[in-house]
Amino acid sequence: MPSIHRGDEARSQGGSDPLTETLRRVLRTELLREACSAASIARLFSMHRRTLHRHLHMEGQAFRRIADEVRFEIACEMLANTDMALNQVAAALKYSELSAFTRAFRRWSGHTPSEWRIRHSHVRKSPWSPTSRHPPQTLSGGRPDGT
Repeated sequence: MPSIHRGDEARSQGGSDPLTETLRRVLRTELLREACSAASIARLFSMHRRTLHRHLHMEGQAFRRIADEVRFEIACEMLANTDMALNQVAAALKYSELSAFTRAFRRWSGHTPSEWRIRHSHVRKSPWSPTSRHPPQTLSGGRPDGT
């Protein structure tokens, strides 16, 4: 993990806060792996939950806001790039019910997940067609034209 004390150096070089960026990377995997809390993430950083909150506060951030932003990013990726049912997306993000996920998603984007998916459906176009997976059927065991 990058040193927390070098945050001013990273910001002066045009980068973002090191703890915040590291936290985002950790949350991307932990949110999908298991239900995660500020306390469990803080343990991964070998610090107490309050210490994590204090460092984030010094960077002008909050754990819950960062976790929600990462959840939203993952949800958008799943909605845009998969055909997963909404309840599967909700379950993958550890929501107890689809309605809780829908409320959170509406709060983040202003749209329901299904509305958002429809508006962004052009992103999910497949580069291959299902019929191109197999060679054309032959009529007589020879070429596709039957000769």
